[in-house]
Amino acid sequence: MDIINIASYVGKDIRTRSFFRHDIEELIKNKESVTLDFSEVTFISRSVADELYNVLEDYPDIQVCNMEKDVKMMYSIVERGRKQPRHYETNNIEIVKLNTLDEMDKFFSSL
Repeated sequence: MDIINIASYVGKDIRTRSFFRHDIEELIKNKESVTLDFSEVTFISRSVADELYNVLEDYPDIQVCNMEKDVKMMYSIVERGRKQPRHYETNNIEIVKLNTLDEMDKFFSSL
C-alpha cells in the first residue's frame, strides 16, 4: 500500500476543488491501493471536502488517515449531507436579481 502525504504534494491549506482532484488523480494513477495521509493539512474548503468524497466513491481502494479536527469536521459535514436527502420546508423563496457588484454588496450588507 502506498501512503501519500497530502500536505507535501497538495498543500496544508487546500481551497480549490479542481486542483485537488487533478493532483490526487495524478498521485494515485497506476497504483492499486493508496492511503491519503492528511497529517499537517490544517484546512480544506467545503468544495474540496466534496471532491474528496467523490474521489473516495470513484476509487474504492483509497483510504484516508490522520485528518486533523477541522479537516475531519468539514469532511463529515459533506458526508452527512450526501447521505441525507435535502428537505426543504417551503418553496416560497424570493428571487433577487443583482446586476452589478455594487448591487450585490448592498444586498448582502442589508441582511
